[in-house]
Amino acid sequence: MRVKVVLSKYETTSGDQAQVWVECGSGEQILRWLAYTACARLAYLRGDAPQMYVPQAVNANDGTVLDVDLVLNEVLGDGDSLSVEYGRGPEAFKIRWDGRPTTPPFKWGEEGIIGPSDHEWLEEMDMKAFGIDRLVDEAMVTANPASLDQDLNATKEVLRQYAGGLQALYKFYEAMKDEDELMLDKMSMEAYRALLVDARLPSDHFKINHIDECFVKCMEVISARSEGKGRRDQTGSTWLSLQEFFVVICWVAHSRFATKDSLSTDPALSTKVSTLITSYLFLNLGSAITERLRSLEGSFTPYTATLLKKGRRLTEQTLDSCQLRRVPGSERRLDVKYLCGHLRKWGILSTKGISMSTLMTILLFSKHHEFDLTKMELKRHPMEVNYDEFERLLHALAYKMYHLEENREETFEEFLGETLDDIYKKSGVLVEIKKQ
Repeated sequence: MRVKVVLSKYETTSGDQAQVWVECGSGEQILRWLAYTACARLAYLRGDAPQMYVPQAVNANDGTVLDVDLVLNEVLGDGDSLSVEYGRGPEAFKIRWDGRPTTPPFKWGEEGIIGPSDHEWLEEMDMKAFGIDRLVDEAMVTANPASLDQDLNATKEVLRQYAGGLQALYKFYEAMKDEDELMLDKMSMEAYRALLVDARLPSDHFKINHIDECFVKCMEVISARSEGKGRRDQTGSTWLSLQEFFVVICWVAHSRFATKDSLSTDPALSTKVSTLITSYLFLNLGSAITERLRSLEGSFTPYTATLLKKGRRLTEQTLDSCQLRRVPGSERRLDVKYLCGHLRKWGILSTKGISMSTLMTILLFSKHHEFDLTKMELKRHPMEVNYDEFERLLHALAYKMYHLEENREETFEEFLGETLDDIYKKSGVLVEIKKQ
Protein backbone atom coordinates (compact mmCIF):
# COMPACT_ATOMS: atom_id res chain seq x y z
CA MET A 1 0.00 0.00 0.00
CA ARG A 2 1.38 3.41 -1.03
CA VAL A 3 -0.04 6.78 0.11
CA LYS A 4 0.67 10.30 -1.13
CA VAL A 5 0.99 12.88 1.66
CA VAL A 6 0.76 16.59 0.86
CA LEU A 7 2.53 18.62 3.58
CA SER A 8 1.97 22.30 4.38
CA LYS A 9 3.08 24.57 7.19
CA TYR A 10 0.62 25.11 10.04
CA GLU A 11 -0.76 28.67 10.48
CA THR A 12 0.67 30.08 7.26
CA THR A 13 -0.90 31.33 4.04
CA SER A 14 2.25 31.18 1.96
CA GLY A 15 0.95 28.26 -0.06
CA ASP A 16 4.27 26.44 0.33
CA GLN A 17 3.52 22.74 -0.10
CA ALA A 18 5.50 19.57 -0.57
CA GLN A 19 4.48 16.02 -1.22
CA VAL A 20 6.02 12.67 -0.35
CA TRP A 21 5.01 9.09 -1.05
CA VAL A 22 5.01 6.74 1.92
CA GLU A 23 5.18 2.96 1.61
CA CYS A 24 2.78 1.49 4.19
CA GLY A 25 2.95 -2.27 3.59
CA SER A 26 -0.46 -3.76 4.36
CA GLY A 27 -1.64 -0.50 5.96
CA GLU A 28 -2.08 -1.77 9.52
CA GLN A 29 -0.45 1.39 10.94
CA ILE A 30 -2.46 4.37 12.21
CA LEU A 31 -2.61 7.90 10.77
CA ARG A 32 -0.44 9.18 13.62
CA TRP A 33 2.42 6.99 12.31
CA LEU A 34 1.83 8.21 8.75
CA ALA A 35 2.00 11.88 9.83
CA TYR A 36 5.29 11.43 11.72
CA THR A 37 6.80 9.36 8.91
CA ALA A 38 5.87 11.93 6.24
CA CYS A 39 7.27 14.79 8.33
CA ALA A 40 10.51 12.88 8.94
CA ARG A 41 10.79 12.15 5.21
CA LEU A 42 10.35 15.85 4.35
CA ALA A 43 12.95 16.90 6.94
CA TYR A 44 15.42 14.41 5.45
CA LEU A 45 14.78 15.58 1.88
CA ARG A 46 15.30 19.21 2.85
CA GLY A 47 18.28 18.52 5.08
CA ASP A 48 16.57 20.11 8.09
CA ALA A 49 16.32 19.05 11.74
CA PRO A 50 13.35 16.69 12.36
CA GLN A 51 12.06 18.87 15.23
CA MET A 52 11.19 21.56 12.66
CA TYR A 53 8.52 19.24 11.26
CA VAL A 54 6.11 18.23 14.03
CA PRO A 55 2.67 17.11 12.73
CA GLN A 56 -0.27 19.26 13.86
CA ALA A 57 -3.15 17.73 11.90
CA VAL A 58 -4.04 15.04 9.38
CA ASN A 59 -6.68 16.23 6.92
CA ALA A 60 -8.86 14.45 4.38
CA ASN A 61 -8.98 15.84 0.85
CA ASP A 62 -12.14 17.79 1.72
CA GLY A 63 -10.35 19.51 4.63
CA THR A 64 -11.91 17.42 7.42
CA VAL A 65 -9.53 16.92 10.35
CA LEU A 66 -9.12 13.17 10.84
CA ASP A 67 -8.72 11.16 14.03
CA VAL A 68 -5.02 10.26 14.07
CA ASP A 69 -5.74 6.88 15.67
CA LEU A 70 -7.64 5.63 12.60
CA VAL A 71 -6.14 2.56 10.94
CA LEU A 72 -4.72 3.33 7.49
CA ASN A 73 -6.27 0.51 5.48
CA GLU A 74 -9.71 1.23 6.94
CA VAL A 75 -9.83 4.78 5.60
CA LEU A 76 -7.39 4.79 2.64
CA GLY A 77 -6.69 2.66 -0.39
CA ASP A 78 -3.54 2.11 -2.39
CA GLY A 79 -2.58 5.33 -4.18
CA ASP A 80 -4.90 7.57 -2.12
CA SER A 81 -3.79 10.91 -0.75
CA LEU A 82 -4.31 13.15 2.27
CA SER A 83 -2.64 16.22 3.74
CA VAL A 84 -0.60 16.85 6.88
CA GLU A 85 -0.04 20.23 8.53
CA TYR A 86 3.24 20.60 10.42
CA GLY A 87 4.84 23.13 12.76
CA ARG A 88 7.89 23.54 14.99
CA GLY A 89 6.24 21.85 17.98
CA PRO A 90 7.07 20.77 20.58
CA GLU A 91 3.40 19.78 20.99
CA ALA A 92 1.97 17.59 18.25
CA PHE A 93 -1.58 17.52 16.86
CA LYS A 94 -2.77 20.83 18.30
CA ILE A 95 -5.70 20.92 15.86
CA ARG A 96 -8.60 19.02 17.39
CA TRP A 97 -10.67 16.56 15.40
CA ASP A 98 -14.36 15.92 15.89
CA GLY A 99 -14.89 13.50 18.77
CA ARG A 100 -11.35 13.88 20.16
CA PRO A 101 -11.52 12.82 23.82
CA THR A 102 -10.62 15.29 26.51
CA THR A 103 -8.19 14.36 29.27
CA PRO A 104 -10.35 12.69 31.94
CA PRO A 105 -10.03 13.69 35.60
CA PHE A 106 -8.35 11.12 37.81
CA LYS A 107 -7.81 10.31 41.46
CA TRP A 108 -4.95 8.67 43.27
CA GLY A 109 -5.45 5.52 45.30
CA GLU A 110 -3.21 3.06 47.10
CA GLU A 111 -2.45 1.26 43.83
CA GLY A 112 -2.01 4.39 41.70
CA ILE A 113 -4.47 6.21 39.45
CA ILE A 114 -8.13 5.36 39.95
CA GLY A 115 -9.87 5.47 36.58
CA PRO A 116 -13.46 6.57 35.97
CA SER A 117 -16.12 4.12 37.19
CA ASP A 118 -18.80 2.57 34.99
CA HIS A 119 -21.40 4.62 36.88
CA GLU A 120 -19.55 7.93 36.63
CA TRP A 121 -21.85 9.52 34.04
CA LEU A 122 -24.89 8.54 36.09
CA GLU A 123 -23.41 9.73 39.37
CA GLU A 124 -22.61 13.11 37.81
CA MET A 125 -25.96 13.49 36.01
CA ASP A 126 -27.65 16.78 36.92
CA MET A 127 -31.20 15.71 37.79
CA LYS A 128 -32.48 19.29 37.95
CA ALA A 129 -31.07 20.13 34.52
CA PHE A 130 -33.30 17.38 33.09
CA GLY A 131 -36.35 18.76 34.90
CA ILE A 132 -36.66 15.80 37.26
CA ASP A 133 -37.02 18.18 40.24
CA ARG A 134 -40.46 19.10 38.83
CA LEU A 135 -41.58 15.51 39.41
CA VAL A 136 -40.96 15.54 43.18
CA ASP A 137 -44.19 15.76 45.20
CA GLU A 138 -45.00 19.44 45.93
CA ALA A 139 -46.74 18.74 49.23
CA MET A 140 -43.73 16.78 50.47
CA VAL A 141 -41.37 19.64 49.55
CA THR A 142 -43.65 22.25 51.13
CA ALA A 143 -43.64 20.30 54.39
CA ASN A 144 -39.88 19.76 54.25
CA PRO A 145 -37.83 21.77 51.68
CA ALA A 146 -34.83 19.50 52.20
CA SER A 147 -36.85 16.56 50.87
CA LEU A 148 -36.35 17.85 47.30
CA ASP A 149 -32.65 17.04 47.19
CA GLN A 150 -33.16 13.96 49.35
CA ASP A 151 -35.70 12.49 46.93
CA LEU A 152 -33.59 13.39 43.86
CA ASN A 153 -30.57 11.68 45.41
CA ALA A 154 -32.66 8.65 46.35
CA THR A 155 -34.06 8.48 42.80
CA LYS A 156 -30.56 8.59 41.34
CA GLU A 157 -29.53 5.78 43.68
CA VAL A 158 -32.47 3.65 42.45
CA LEU A 159 -31.38 4.25 38.85
CA ARG A 160 -27.82 3.37 39.81
CA GLN A 161 -28.94 0.16 41.54
CA TYR A 162 -30.80 -1.10 38.47
CA ALA A 163 -28.65 0.61 35.80
CA GLY A 164 -27.29 -2.64 34.33
CA GLY A 165 -30.74 -4.12 33.73
CA LEU A 166 -32.10 -0.85 32.34
CA GLN A 167 -29.15 -0.64 29.96
CA ALA A 168 -29.87 -4.20 28.78
CA LEU A 169 -33.53 -3.33 28.12
CA TYR A 170 -32.47 -0.23 26.24
CA LYS A 171 -30.08 -2.22 24.03
CA PHE A 172 -32.60 -5.00 23.46
CA TYR A 173 -35.44 -2.70 22.37
CA GLU A 174 -33.56 0.02 20.52
CA ALA A 175 -32.30 -2.58 18.02
CA MET A 176 -35.73 -4.13 17.38
CA LYS A 177 -36.28 -1.71 14.47
CA ASP A 178 -33.62 -3.82 12.71
CA GLU A 179 -32.17 -0.89 10.74
CA ASP A 180 -28.54 -0.34 9.81
CA GLU A 181 -25.76 0.19 12.35
CA LEU A 182 -25.91 3.99 12.02
CA MET A 183 -29.13 3.88 14.05
CA LEU A 184 -27.76 1.73 16.85
CA ASP A 185 -27.61 3.25 20.34
CA LYS A 186 -30.64 5.40 19.52
CA MET A 187 -34.06 4.48 20.92
CA SER A 188 -36.89 5.67 18.71
CA MET A 189 -40.29 6.63 20.03
CA GLU A 190 -41.71 3.41 18.57
CA ALA A 191 -39.15 1.26 20.42
CA TYR A 192 -39.75 3.20 23.65
CA ARG A 193 -43.51 2.72 23.30
CA ALA A 194 -43.12 -1.01 22.56
CA LEU A 195 -40.98 -1.48 25.66
CA LEU A 196 -43.56 0.11 27.98
CA VAL A 197 -46.49 -1.67 26.33
CA ASP A 198 -44.71 -5.03 26.67
CA ALA A 199 -44.08 -4.14 30.32
CA ARG A 200 -47.89 -3.83 30.72
CA LEU A 201 -47.79 -0.17 31.74
CA PRO A 202 -51.04 0.91 30.00
CA SER A 203 -54.17 0.84 32.16
CA ASP A 204 -57.66 2.33 32.22
CA HIS A 205 -56.20 5.58 33.56
CA PHE A 206 -52.78 5.47 31.87
CA LYS A 207 -53.10 4.98 28.14
CA ILE A 208 -50.74 4.95 25.14
CA ASN A 209 -51.14 8.70 24.67
CA HIS A 210 -49.84 9.25 28.22
CA ILE A 211 -46.78 7.15 27.38
CA ASP A 212 -46.18 9.30 24.30
CA GLU A 213 -46.65 12.50 26.32
CA CYS A 214 -43.80 11.49 28.63
CA PHE A 215 -41.53 11.03 25.61
CA VAL A 216 -42.52 14.43 24.23
CA LYS A 217 -41.91 16.16 27.57
CA CYS A 218 -38.47 14.59 27.79
CA MET A 219 -37.71 15.77 24.23
CA GLU A 220 -38.78 19.31 25.19
CA VAL A 221 -36.30 19.32 28.08
CA ILE A 222 -33.53 18.01 25.82
CA SER A 223 -34.35 20.66 23.22
CA ALA A 224 -34.17 23.38 25.89
CA ARG A 225 -30.78 22.06 27.06
CA SER A 226 -29.46 22.24 23.49
CA GLU A 227 -30.75 25.79 22.98
CA GLY A 228 -33.73 24.65 20.96
CA LYS A 229 -31.72 22.65 18.44
CA GLY A 230 -32.76 19.21 19.64
CA ARG A 231 -31.52 16.38 17.45
CA ARG A 232 -33.10 13.96 15.03
CA ASP A 233 -32.06 10.84 13.15
CA GLN A 234 -31.70 10.59 9.39
CA THR A 235 -35.46 10.10 8.97
CA GLY A 236 -36.25 13.27 10.94
CA SER A 237 -37.49 11.34 13.98
CA THR A 238 -36.41 12.04 17.56
CA TRP A 239 -34.62 9.44 19.67
CA LEU A 240 -33.38 8.77 23.20
CA SER A 241 -29.80 8.17 24.29
CA LEU A 242 -29.24 5.82 27.24
CA GLN A 243 -29.00 8.77 29.66
CA GLU A 244 -32.22 10.24 28.28
CA PHE A 245 -33.90 6.83 28.60
CA PHE A 246 -33.13 6.97 32.33
CA VAL A 247 -34.67 10.45 32.44
CA VAL A 248 -37.86 9.42 30.65
CA ILE A 249 -38.22 6.49 33.07
CA CYS A 250 -38.59 9.09 35.84
CA TRP A 251 -41.25 10.96 33.84
CA VAL A 252 -43.17 7.75 33.19
CA ALA A 253 -43.02 6.70 36.86
CA HIS A 254 -44.32 10.09 37.95
CA SER A 255 -47.18 10.04 35.44
CA ARG A 256 -48.11 6.34 35.82
CA PHE A 257 -48.32 6.35 39.61
CA ALA A 258 -50.31 9.55 39.80
CA THR A 259 -53.31 7.59 38.46
CA LYS A 260 -56.09 6.01 40.48
CA ASP A 261 -55.05 2.41 39.77
CA SER A 262 -51.48 3.00 40.92
CA LEU A 263 -49.60 0.31 42.84
CA SER A 264 -47.55 2.97 44.65
CA THR A 265 -49.09 5.12 47.39
CA ASP A 266 -45.78 6.58 48.56
CA PRO A 267 -45.45 10.14 47.18
CA ALA A 268 -41.65 9.88 46.88
CA LEU A 269 -40.41 9.85 43.28
CA SER A 270 -37.72 7.34 44.21
CA THR A 271 -40.41 4.86 45.33
CA LYS A 272 -42.36 5.36 42.11
CA VAL A 273 -39.27 4.79 39.97
CA SER A 274 -38.34 1.69 41.97
CA THR A 275 -41.88 0.30 41.58
CA LEU A 276 -41.88 0.95 37.83
CA ILE A 277 -38.56 -0.84 37.36
CA THR A 278 -39.11 -3.85 39.62
CA SER A 279 -42.87 -4.44 39.34
CA TYR A 280 -43.28 -3.71 35.63
CA LEU A 281 -40.08 -3.51 33.55
CA PHE A 282 -38.06 -6.30 35.15
CA LEU A 283 -41.03 -8.44 36.17
CA ASN A 284 -42.71 -8.47 32.75
CA LEU A 285 -39.70 -8.23 30.44
CA GLY A 286 -36.88 -9.87 32.35
CA SER A 287 -37.77 -13.55 31.89
CA ALA A 288 -37.88 -13.38 28.06
CA ILE A 289 -34.45 -11.68 27.85
CA THR A 290 -32.93 -13.98 30.46
CA GLU A 291 -34.22 -17.06 28.61
CA ARG A 292 -32.69 -15.91 25.31
CA LEU A 293 -29.31 -15.24 26.90
CA ARG A 294 -29.25 -18.55 28.78
CA SER A 295 -30.02 -20.43 25.58
CA LEU A 296 -26.75 -19.10 24.17
CA GLU A 297 -24.86 -20.09 27.31
CA GLY A 298 -25.99 -23.67 26.81
CA SER A 299 -24.12 -23.88 23.50
CA PHE A 300 -20.75 -23.98 25.28
CA THR A 301 -19.28 -27.48 25.65
CA PRO A 302 -15.80 -28.74 26.56
CA TYR A 303 -15.17 -29.38 22.84
CA THR A 304 -16.22 -25.85 21.73
CA ALA A 305 -14.06 -24.44 24.52
CA THR A 306 -11.10 -26.37 23.07
CA LEU A 307 -11.83 -25.02 19.58
CA LEU A 308 -11.95 -21.45 20.88
CA LYS A 309 -8.71 -21.94 22.79
CA LYS A 310 -6.92 -23.25 19.70
CA GLY A 311 -8.13 -20.32 17.60
CA ARG A 312 -7.59 -17.66 20.27
CA ARG A 313 -4.64 -15.99 18.56
CA LEU A 314 -6.47 -15.84 15.23
CA THR A 315 -9.55 -14.48 17.02
CA GLU A 316 -7.49 -11.66 18.51
CA GLN A 317 -5.93 -10.92 15.12
CA THR A 318 -9.41 -10.83 13.57
CA LEU A 319 -10.53 -8.21 16.09
CA ASP A 320 -7.40 -6.18 15.34
CA SER A 321 -8.04 -6.40 11.60
CA CYS A 322 -11.56 -5.00 12.03
CA GLN A 323 -10.64 -1.94 14.08
CA LEU A 324 -11.35 1.46 12.60
CA ARG A 325 -9.07 3.14 15.13
CA ARG A 326 -6.28 1.86 17.34
CA VAL A 327 -5.10 3.86 20.37
CA PRO A 328 -1.51 3.07 21.42
CA GLY A 329 -1.20 1.65 24.92
CA SER A 330 -4.94 1.08 25.45
CA GLU A 331 -6.92 -2.15 25.60
CA ARG A 332 -7.91 -3.36 22.16
CA ARG A 333 -11.64 -2.87 21.72
CA LEU A 334 -13.83 -3.20 18.64
CA ASP A 335 -16.83 -0.93 18.09
CA VAL A 336 -19.74 -3.21 17.17
CA LYS A 337 -21.17 -0.50 14.91
CA TYR A 338 -18.07 -0.83 12.78
CA LEU A 339 -17.99 -4.63 13.12
CA CYS A 340 -21.37 -4.69 11.36
CA GLY A 341 -19.72 -3.69 8.08
CA HIS A 342 -17.31 -6.62 8.34
CA LEU A 343 -20.12 -9.03 9.29
CA ARG A 344 -21.86 -8.04 6.06
CA LYS A 345 -18.66 -8.64 4.07
CA TRP A 346 -18.42 -12.08 5.66
CA GLY A 347 -22.05 -12.86 4.74
CA ILE A 348 -23.20 -13.16 8.36
CA LEU A 349 -25.31 -10.03 8.86
CA SER A 350 -27.94 -10.21 6.10
CA THR A 351 -31.66 -10.51 5.42
CA LYS A 352 -31.33 -14.31 5.27
CA GLY A 353 -28.77 -14.53 8.04
CA ILE A 354 -28.35 -12.81 11.40
CA SER A 355 -30.61 -9.78 11.95
CA MET A 356 -29.60 -6.60 13.76
CA SER A 357 -31.88 -7.37 16.71
CA THR A 358 -30.36 -10.85 17.02
CA LEU A 359 -26.89 -9.31 16.93
CA MET A 360 -27.79 -7.01 19.84
CA THR A 361 -28.99 -10.00 21.86
CA ILE A 362 -25.67 -11.69 21.12
CA LEU A 363 -23.84 -8.49 22.13
CA LEU A 364 -25.65 -8.53 25.48
CA PHE A 365 -24.61 -12.17 25.90
CA SER A 366 -20.98 -11.39 25.11
CA LYS A 367 -20.87 -8.47 27.58
CA HIS A 368 -22.62 -10.16 30.51
CA HIS A 369 -22.10 -13.35 32.50
CA GLU A 370 -25.08 -12.66 34.78
CA PHE A 371 -28.39 -12.79 32.90
CA ASP A 372 -30.81 -11.73 35.66
CA LEU A 373 -31.73 -8.08 34.95
CA THR A 374 -31.65 -7.21 38.65
CA LYS A 375 -28.02 -8.39 38.89
CA MET A 376 -26.61 -7.06 35.61
CA GLU A 377 -23.87 -4.46 35.86
CA LEU A 378 -23.78 -1.20 33.92
CA LYS A 379 -21.23 -1.34 31.09
CA ARG A 380 -19.16 1.75 30.37
CA HIS A 381 -18.54 0.59 26.78
CA PRO A 382 -21.79 -1.20 25.83
CA MET A 383 -21.07 -1.04 22.10
CA GLU A 384 -17.45 -2.23 22.24
CA VAL A 385 -16.00 -5.71 22.77
CA ASN A 386 -12.56 -6.75 23.97
CA TYR A 387 -10.81 -10.01 23.04
CA ASP A 388 -12.75 -12.18 25.54
CA GLU A 389 -16.10 -10.64 24.61
CA PHE A 390 -15.34 -10.91 20.89
CA GLU A 391 -14.66 -14.64 21.34
CA ARG A 392 -18.03 -15.11 23.05
CA LEU A 393 -19.68 -13.05 20.31
CA LEU A 394 -18.26 -15.22 17.50
CA HIS A 395 -19.30 -18.39 19.32
CA ALA A 396 -22.86 -17.11 19.80
CA LEU A 397 -23.05 -15.93 16.17
CA ALA A 398 -22.07 -19.42 14.99
CA TYR A 399 -24.69 -20.98 17.29
CA LYS A 400 -27.46 -18.75 15.88
CA MET A 401 -26.31 -19.40 12.30
CA TYR A 402 -26.29 -23.14 12.93
CA HIS A 403 -29.97 -23.04 13.91
CA LEU A 404 -31.03 -20.97 10.89
CA GLU A 405 -31.16 -24.23 8.95
CA GLU A 406 -33.13 -27.24 10.18
CA ASN A 407 -31.99 -30.86 10.16
CA ARG A 408 -28.29 -30.23 9.72
CA GLU A 409 -26.23 -33.39 9.38
CA GLU A 410 -23.10 -31.90 10.94
CA THR A 411 -22.82 -31.24 14.66
CA PHE A 412 -22.61 -27.71 16.07
CA GLU A 413 -18.98 -28.32 17.05
CA GLU A 414 -18.12 -29.12 13.41
CA PHE A 415 -20.06 -26.08 12.20
CA LEU A 416 -18.31 -23.83 14.72
CA GLY A 417 -14.88 -24.94 13.49
CA GLU A 418 -15.85 -24.33 9.86
CA THR A 419 -17.39 -20.93 10.67
CA LEU A 420 -14.33 -19.74 12.57
CA ASP A 421 -12.03 -20.84 9.74
CA ASP A 422 -14.24 -19.00 7.24
CA ILE A 423 -14.15 -15.79 9.34
CA TYR A 424 -10.38 -16.01 9.81
CA LYS A 425 -9.87 -16.40 6.04
CA LYS A 426 -12.27 -13.61 5.06
CA SER A 427 -10.68 -11.23 7.57
CA GLY A 428 -7.26 -12.04 6.09
CA VAL A 429 -5.64 -13.43 9.24
CA LEU A 430 -5.60 -17.04 7.98
CA VAL A 431 -4.06 -17.53 4.57
CA GLU A 432 -4.43 -20.83 2.75
CA ILE A 433 -1.15 -22.05 1.26
CA LYS A 434 -1.69 -23.67 -2.11
CA LYS A 435 0.43 -26.67 -2.96
CA GLN A 436 2.36 -26.39 -6.19
